Amino acid sequence: MLAFASSAFLFITPFSSSAGWRGVLLGAAGLALAAQLRPSLATLKHMPRAVAFFGGAWLALCAASLAWSVDPAYSIGEAKPEMFYPLLAFVVFFVAAARDESSWPKWWMALVAGAAVAFAGTLLQDQGLLPFVRHEVDAGPGSYSTHLVLLLPPLLALAWPAPWGRGYRPRALLLALCVMLAAAWYTGNRIVWVAFGAELLVAVAAWRTISSAPRERIAMLQRLAVLAVAAFAIAFAASLAERYERNLLHDTGVPAGLEHDLRPRLWQAAWERFQEAPWLGHGFGREVLAPAFVPLTPQRSHHPQLRHAHNMFIDMALEVGLVGLALFVALLAAIALRYRAMLAHAAVAPLGIMGLALLAGFVLKNTTDDFLHRQNGLLFWSLNAMLLGLATKASSRGAAVD
Repeated sequence: MLAFASSAFLFITPFSSSAGWRGVLLGAAGLALAAQLRPSLATLKHMPRAVAFFGGAWLALCAASLAWSVDPAYSIGEAKPEMFYPLLAFVVFFVAAARDESSWPKWWMALVAGAAVAFAGTLLQDQGLLPFVRHEVDAGPGSYSTHLVLLLPPLLALAWPAPWGRGYRPRALLLALCVMLAAAWYTGNRIVWVAFGAELLVAVAAWRTISSAPRERIAMLQRLAVLAVAAFAIAFAASLAERYERNLLHDTGVPAGLEHDLRPRLWQAAWERFQEAPWLGHGFGREVLAPAFVPLTPQRSHHPQLRHAHNMFIDMALEVGLVGLALFVALLAAIALRYRAMLAHAAVAPLGIMGLALLAGFVLKNTTDDFLHRQNGLLFWSLNAMLLGLATKASSRGAAVD
C-alpha cells in the first residue's frame, strides 16, 4: 500500500485537478506508516537534527501566526493544504525511503511518467483532442515549468550506475534533456531556463568534488552540460524576444515590455506592507495580503490577478516576518549542508548531487514567483525527504554521513 500510494502521488502531482487525489493518496500512505507505528517512529529519530529543529520551529511559527493573521479565515483555510499536507508528505517519504530504498526506482518512474503524460495531455488539449477535460491538464505554464525544474535533478540519474541511477549511456540523458527543453519551451516561461542552467552547473560542480568519480565520465558529462546550458541560454533569449514581439504586436493599449515592470511594483508594495509587521508578519498564507496586490493587476483582458509578491522569500517575510524568514532560510541551509556532506561518501554522493541541484533550481525559479504552493510545494518537500531518507538508509549500511 505504501509503495503504491506514494508512487501514485508522485505521478499525479503535475495535474491541475489532482488536489483531492493527492490528499487521499497521502492519507493512505500515512495510514500505512501508522499501521507500523513503532518502526516508523524509530525511523523518524534518524532525521537530521538540524533539519528537524528548523523545520519544526518554522512550522510552529506558521501555525502560531494564525492567531494574529489579518485574514484569519484565509489563513486557517491554508493550514491543511500548506502546512499539514507538506508535513505529512515529508514524513511519509522520509520514513518510506529510510526503511526501504527499493521504492526509489518506482518513485523515479512515477515522476518521469507523470510529467510526460501531463505534457502529452496539454498538447492534445490544445489541439482540441480532449474535449471532455474542462481545466488545464498541467495546472498552467508557471506550475508545470516549476514541476520540470523539480524533475530535472532526478532525471540526471539516467547517466548514473545503480543503485541511484538507471545505468544508461549519456545519450539517453541528452535525449531526455531535449524533451525537457521542448516541454519547457511550450510553457512560455522564461526563468525556467535560468533554473535549468543553475541545476546543471551545480550538478557538474558537485560531481567534480567526488574523488571516486571516473574522470572520463565527468568530462563527458561536462561537455553535455555545456551543450545543455548553451541551449538553455539560447532558449531564454528566444523566449524574451518572443514575449517582446507578442506584447508589441498583439496587446492593445499595453506598452511592450510592461511585464518587466510588474515585479518591481509588486516588491515596492510588499516593502510597504512588510514595514507594518516586520518581525512576525501578517499571518500564514501566500495570498494573505491579496488586497494590497490586486490593484496592481494590468487592466487588460485575460491577465491573471496579482495576489502576492511573486517572490518566495518576500512572500515568506510578509507572512511570518523576519523571524519566520530566518527559520525558513536556516531550514534550506540545513538541508543543503546535509547534501554537501553526502558528497564525501561515494555510496550516497549521487543523492547529494541531486539534492544540491534541486535546491539551486527551485530557489532560482522562485525569485520571480512563489511556487512553494500546492502541488509544487508538496513535490519539493517530498523529493527532499526522499533524498534524505535514502541517504539515511544507505548510511545504516556503513556509508555514514557526518
